[in-house]
Amino acid sequence: MLTNRTTFSSQFGLSPRPRRLLASLLVGIAAMAAVAQSPTDPVQIQPNAPDSHVVVKGDTLWGISGTFLKQPWRWPEVWRLNKDQIKNPHWIYPGQVIVLDRNAVGGPRLSVRGQQGLSGQPAFEDRPTVRIGPQIRAEARETAAIPTLPPGDIEPFMVGNIVVGAETLNDAPQIVKSVGSRVAFTVGESIYVVGVKPEMGKVFQMYRKGRELRDPGIPARAWYKWRHNEVDPQIIGYEATYLGDAKLQRDGDVARLEIVSGKQEAQVGDYLLPAPPAERMSYVPHAPEQTIEAQVMTLPNGISEAGKTNVVTLSRGKLHGLEIGHVLAVYKPVETFANPRYNEPFLNYVPGWPKQKGSEEKTLEIPEERIGLVFVFRVFDNISYGIVMNTGVENVRVGYLLRNP
Repeated sequence: MLTNRTTFSSQFGLSPRPRRLLASLLVGIAAMAAVAQSPTDPVQIQPNAPDSHVVVKGDTLWGISGTFLKQPWRWPEVWRLNKDQIKNPHWIYPGQVIVLDRNAVGGPRLSVRGQQGLSGQPAFEDRPTVRIGPQIRAEARETAAIPTLPPGDIEPFMVGNIVVGAETLNDAPQIVKSVGSRVAFTVGESIYVVGVKPEMGKVFQMYRKGRELRDPGIPARAWYKWRHNEVDPQIIGYEATYLGDAKLQRDGDVARLEIVSGKQEAQVGDYLLPAPPAERMSYVPHAPEQTIEAQVMTLPNGISEAGKTNVVTLSRGKLHGLEIGHVLAVYKPVETFANPRYNEPFLNYVPGWPKQKGSEEKTLEIPEERIGLVFVFRVFDNISYGIVMNTGVENVRVGYLLRNP
């Protein structure tokens, strides 16, 4: 093993200048290794965090996280949750008491005291003495547990999408004809559809494909490479209009369905997707384990910027490592603007002092600014839905950047 730079450089016959460059490189590598091995910053507790919190109806996991932690996405650390528990936290119910131990071994710790803990059982000291004998075992129903996010904020985007992944419509059933000669179809009328498979179920949602969504991180395909029958890799999703619901009347290669609810009239060429099962989000907010670089692609219809509880569409999805429950930080990109002092004849506040040519920059630049957090609640292959959880002095706009918090 070499013990010093002199031995190393002399052995390989390096001149003084390359030796200095090599020494600097070795120091840089050592510094990077030290950074990579440095421990994670300690979890920060809110200065006014209570010692305990009684869970009530209307609470959410995110809200309770923010009660105790400055960084709500570090909830799994203070609960000591493993990966499986992050996706299935065993639920928290109204009436339970969440207790904060600021001096626990390994850092602050949260635990449940009361009816039922995260492991499914009360804490040992809370367990009552019971007599063994015939009994009926009762468990709290899942629907009584508190959700991760306010259901009203995300339900419209779980049932009636405004954006669908490009892969979603590849093999989706499609309307080919009405029963009769109408060109637009509404509630109570029947339609003929191709592509319906038995495993899709009997209830479908109808959509009309709209504007293409293109990944800003993928270069546009050159015009001479365009082929009608080839997928454009830059297209990762579509805006889609939710039209209503239809129910299967008869299956087959050309299936017959009845429109049972509608917001708009359906037409030949519109798509159908199986109605998703009603599900309650049980994921715990947590930071991605791998590096994420994304952009805000779209905002809800009719708004130019998204504030707290608004839903945004992200340019990354499952194929990039995103999953439900991930929390991302939102950054305002670098902003360059004209320097208003560039054409001033004299420097301000220095009478008679002529400005030297080139003493002022023609443009000024504001660096990136972190302005909030986004919680991912639905993912497709290449795009995701996220809800803005909190912002600073500015709201979120299309083109803003998203990274690990």
